[in-house]
Amino acid sequence: MLPGDRLVCALVEPQTVGTRLRVWPLHVTVVPWFRLADPSDVIAKGLTEAFKTTPSFEAVGDGEALFGIRKNRPVRLITQPTPFVQIETKVRTYLHKKRALLIDETTKQRPDFRPHVTNQGEMGLWSDDRFRCDRLYIIEQRGNYKEIVSEVKLG
Repeated sequence: MLPGDRLVCALVEPQTVGTRLRVWPLHVTVVPWFRLADPSDVIAKGLTEAFKTTPSFEAVGDGEALFGIRKNRPVRLITQPTPFVQIETKVRTYLHKKRALLIDETTKQRPDFRPHVTNQGEMGLWSDDRFRCDRLYIIEQRGNYKEIVSEVKLG
C-alpha cells in the first residue's frame, strides 16, 4: 500500500475490518482518496475522538442523479438533511490538521459534497430505502483489491 490509497466511507451493509473487496459494496464516500503517512489505526483513533458525540443515524434514499466526469454514473442521492455533510466536514478538517493530501482537492474542479450511493451494476439503493449509519470505514487500495483496514464508530 502506498500512503494515499485510502478513503473514508460509510457502507450500506456493515462489514468487518479485514474484509477484502474485489467489487465495491454499496457505500457513501465521505472523503475520497487521500495521502497521509500516519497508519490507518492512528487515523481511526483520531476520527473516533472527533465523532464521540455524533450519534448514529438512519439514511434514506432519495432521487436519482448522474455523477462522474462524463455524468454517466447512476447514483441514489441521500435525503437531506442528514449528518453526512457535517461528517464530511469533520473528516476533512481532521485530515487537513494532519496535513494530508486530499486527492480531490488537487484540482479546482472538486464538486460540492452531495451524499449519495453509487449503483454497482445490478445493486443499488432505491428511493425510500433506509440504512443505519453507525460507523465509518477506512479502506485501503491494495493492488487489485481494496481492504477494510479500520472502522470509526459514531457516538
